[in-house]
Parts: sequence; C-alpha cells; structure tokens
Amino acid sequence: MDLKSNHSSPVLADSVPVSKPRLGLSSNLVPYSPPAPTYPPGLYLSIPRRKVTTGKFDDIRESAWLDAMVASSPTCKKLNKDFGHESSKDEADTTYSIWLMKFPSALSSLDQIKYNANGKKIALFLDYDGTLSPIVDNPDFAVMSPAMRAAVGNVAKCFPTAIISGRSRDKVYEFVGLRELYYAGSHGMDIMGPVRESLPVNDHPNCIRSTDKQGKKVNLFQPASEFLPMINEVFRSLVESTKGIDGAKVENNKFCVSVHYRLVDLKNWAEVACCVENILKGYPRLRLTHGRKVLEIRPVIDWNKGRAVEFLLESLGLSYSDDVLPIYVGDDRTDEDAFKVLREGNRGFGILVSSKPKETNAFYSLRDPYEVMSFLKSLVKWKKSTSLGG
Repeated sequence: MDLKSNHSSPVLADSVPVSKPRLGLSSNLVPYSPPAPTYPPGLYLSIPRRKVTTGKFDDIRESAWLDAMVASSPTCKKLNKDFGHESSKDEADTTYSIWLMKFPSALSSLDQIKYNANGKKIALFLDYDGTLSPIVDNPDFAVMSPAMRAAVGNVAKCFPTAIISGRSRDKVYEFVGLRELYYAGSHGMDIMGPVRESLPVNDHPNCIRSTDKQGKKVNLFQPASEFLPMINEVFRSLVESTKGIDGAKVENNKFCVSVHYRLVDLKNWAEVACCVENILKGYPRLRLTHGRKVLEIRPVIDWNKGRAVEFLLESLGLSYSDDVLPIYVGDDRTDEDAFKVLREGNRGFGILVSSKPKETNAFYSLRDPYEVMSFLKSLVKWKKSTSLGG
C-alpha cells in the first residue's frame, strides 16, 4: 500500500520513475511478454534496548506503514497469520505454478534466451543480496559461497558483468572480491565503470576519471555527491533515534541509509517506522523506499538501478548497438527500475529471483541464489560451446 503525502512526511512508494532511456538497442527481441500480474540491503550498529521517546503514530498512518512494511517483506507463515493471509502449502504451490506460466524459469527457458541472444553480445547485471548471496538475519553475514564466487568470476570472463547493489560500493567489493567486474553501489548512485575515451567525462556531471585499487583507469560516477553531508547527518540521527528498538540495525551505504528491521519483533515495527518518519520530516529532499525488511532513505533525484544500467552500457560502448542483449538478475523492489528499462522496447531481459509470486516487470524468474548460480554456469557453458558474442 503506498502512502503519498506532502514534504512534511516521507513518501512510501517505489523509486522515482525511470525517464525514457536513450539507448539505441534493438527492439526486435521476441521474449515471453506476460501481461501485468494480478496477484495480490557499510556500517552497522547493533542497538541495545532502552525506552523509546519518539512520537506516536495515529491509527491510519501506522496501518499504512505496517501494510507497506509487510508487503515488502518476504512471505512467511508468521506474517501471513498475523495479517490474515495464511494459506495452505497446496494453495501456495498452485499460485506459484500459475505465476510461473507468466514468468517462466530462466533455466527452463534457456533455448528461448539463446535464440534471442544469437549473434548478440550479452551484458550481464547482477544484484547482490538475495541474488548472489542468501538473505540472512544479520546483513554482515551475507557472504557469497565459494561456488557462487567461482560462477560469477567465470561468467565475467565471458561477458561484461556488473554488480548493482543497494549496499555501498566498497562493501559489495569486500564481499565479492573479483577484479573482473564493474561495481555500482547505493542503488547505482556510486558507479566505478570502464573508461571509454570517446565518452567525454564532462558529458556527465559528477563523473571523474580515477584509478581503482589495481591501478586501472576507471570512471567514478556519483550523481548524488551533493547529498553526502545530508546522508551522514540522517544516519547519525537514525542511530540515535533507534537506540530503544531491540534488533534494529542502521547501515550507512554512502549515498543512502538503510534501517533493517529483520531482527525486530513484529510488534515493534511501528516504532521503527515512527523513528524514520520523524527524522524524514526535516529532509524534504530525501525519500523512502522499501526493500526486504529494510527501509531505505535516498536522495530525491532521477537516478536508480535502471539509470545505472544505462550509464554502464554507455560506458561499455554498448548503448547504440543492435547486437547487444542486456540481462539483469535481481530479487527486490529496487531492481524493478532495471527491469523496466530492459522491458521498454524489448531491449533485454529482467530475471526476478523469487520463490513466491510477486508483481514484476521481469520476463523470467529463478527461485533462489542456487538457481542463479546454475543459470550463470549455463551461460558460461553455452559461451564456450558457441561463437556467441564474438
């Protein structure tokens, strides 16, 4: 449930819509095109408990916040029961099977993906949490398995590959540790991408030439750099205001702040929401979006994961080519911006990672990180057995 209000309170909504992309990618793909479904993730501080002194919600606002927090959280028996949505395993399996008809498995659809990729170069974009690593109670422990790291490293040797995460870019690199990739943190507001000499830096404000830790020339693009002092201020305020909520974690992701409530008792979710709302009242240039048991505070700018995909494709020299097939794999609401960019004009494929039916702009689905790893391995095997992508 979305709650839209004036600047005195946060906006509970999905991220700012992507403007019409400038990519000149081919629109002659023939992916599965489902109709809109009708089915209903730096720095961490573990907070000790003390009495909360923040203001109270009125019943309507509390209900709206809780509805939005539950809707963005992974489906589980406890939540369903508490909110009156409990269903049997058979019913859940049937619903998922019907959903799969609209968003078929990318593994079972490999032949169709191969057909569309014939004679084209794949560009691969990956989310991190819930896609390459499992969702865990403590986000500090969301590490990749050695097998997944090997799969990502191998696919990056075959195709241009980037990770686009809500985490800070440094944190994602710490988790992944692969030099073959490009990294975008803070939902694409902190990108370290390739240098393309034909792409002047001054074409993009807040883009500078830099070098990475290996001494390689890169473009460092930070479109929300002016918000950094504000983000740090909000981070400190949220740390202080959530001290009374057992299990709350506040994460500084450089250009966004994440308030995790995965370890917070359900009855205290309204306290988390109240703390966030009270602080955001003083920051009309910041907005709030939902992730999987996380509230994320971000700058109000026309930038998101979809725009990050556009920027990286342009940096790679793949924007205006008819022989490119971008593929984006992600599991969360913030990944929908990238799915939208690829769906427009059938430019490429979005793959949603979910074991539950969800509204999505993706074309295909995968159940979990294990299936993501299998999909990546299949791409590598296919690349090695064909001349795909030259």
